[in-house]
Amino acid sequence: MIMQNLSQLSNEVNKVRNGKKVVLATGTFDLFHYEHLKYLEGAKQQGDILVVAVKSNKCAALKNPGRPVIDECPRVEIIDAIKYVDYSIIVDYNSDILLEVEPENEKQKEWLIIFQELFKALKPDILYYEDNPVLQSARDKVFERYNVSGIKKKRGVSESTTDIISRLKTA
Repeated sequence: MIMQNLSQLSNEVNKVRNGKKVVLATGTFDLFHYEHLKYLEGAKQQGDILVVAVKSNKCAALKNPGRPVIDECPRVEIIDAIKYVDYSIIVDYNSDILLEVEPENEKQKEWLIIFQELFKALKPDILYYEDNPVLQSARDKVFERYNVSGIKKKRGVSESTTDIISRLKTA
């Protein structure tokens, strides 16, 4: 079910939580492919309720100028249609957010600005995430501050959106 805002997401999840483990997974999910599917499958295996935060167009462009290829609305609809996903939401970059965790670099600051309010509203039990050493110390601080367990998934090797785009450009 696609949620329109953090308040709606929090209310809906709290209605069904009742001791169930809430897992949060995040990503851009541009040009949805097999590794995305395996990531969501792995996330669902970590708990009972899977919430997926899809980065807005603005967030996607922070990481890769010229992206996303697919607009945020179709991307969140695709994610929401996956059988493993219980709730989905688009998250955005809002530089007015007052950070509660001190970042050590710009990438951490971006990540915190995008996701801090989601952690506060949702109160997930688990964050299922891909290994990214640049973000790890910020994630560790978030885990402690918001009482979240982190489960690290290694990055898939068979496919990436960047690889797909690169192959299309040379075809």
